Amino acid sequence: LMSDESRKANHEDYTIKFIMDSHLAGCLRRNFSDIEPYHIACLIDKSLKDKDDFFVDQGLNFRVILSQIVSSEIDMDRMDYLGRDAYFCGTNYGKVEINWLMNNFTHHVVEDKVYLALNRRALYTFDDFLLSRHHMYLMIYFHHKSIIYEEMLFRFLTSQDCTYKLPPNIEDYVSCTDFSLYEHMAHSENPWARRISQRRSFKVLFEDHVTENSHRMEKIKKELESNAIETITASSKARLSKYHGMGADADDMNIFVIDPYDPQGKPITIEHCTEIFQKYEETRTIERVYVAQENIDEARKILKSISF
Repeated sequence: LMSDESRKANHEDYTIKFIMDSHLAGCLRRNFSDIEPYHIACLIDKSLKDKDDFFVDQGLNFRVILSQIVSSEIDMDRMDYLGRDAYFCGTNYGKVEINWLMNNFTHHVVEDKVYLALNRRALYTFDDFLLSRHHMYLMIYFHHKSIIYEEMLFRFLTSQDCTYKLPPNIEDYVSCTDFSLYEHMAHSENPWARRISQRRSFKVLFEDHVTENSHRMEKIKKELESNAIETITASSKARLSKYHGMGADADDMNIFVIDPYDPQGKPITIEHCTEIFQKYEETRTIERVYVAQENIDEARKILKSISF
């Protein structure tokens, strides 16, 4: 189904392949005779073309709203992981009135397409939801330990001596769990794999929160490497909404706001009902410089000597 076979497959591609080509496809057909796996794939990949009128009922096309439930600003996945991650991380960032938000979901029809809509009285809860997710990224998902282990894992997987590969066979792919990766690294002689499996990560030397490139990270990296100290730099970028600046391309992602107390009022897209998108327009970046634990003291001395 990939239109560009030269690009690397991402996790959405593997999801579609799992639905279309694995044993799950047969399970779906046996238990839901009126649904084809392709119909489910259409909700994951909006670029797939409709093969029939499956999503049409009484002249209305429900594909857009079903796709929005799967992936949008307030999809089911985000509602699930936000509260769950906040609970297990012991933070209040992700605590949002999800039930109130869901109870105020409705729909709006535009040119025979059914879109997800929200009752205006839940608009502030929507704002709270976006902010909570934004802050979870900045404070939890972009935590310095998560970032450094991700960077070291990337260096291991892109090393010439790395033999860990994702299999093309989808049934074999599902056995590639975190445990199988940890086990592989535990027996590898690759220095990055050994650091990860032995929990000897690089340590944060410098951290800066910016909305534009300050060049401080690059200056520190250059100074340290001139003193033969290996560095890892990371820029973690977060934006309140992935729909910023998408323009007309976001038409099928629109979420509408409906005011039940204004019967003459016309439903309008959610970005025109709240100022939160404008207030948080900028991309926020956390820039970090990491060095090995054995070099941290020397690196700190050099850091103090750098003038910005």
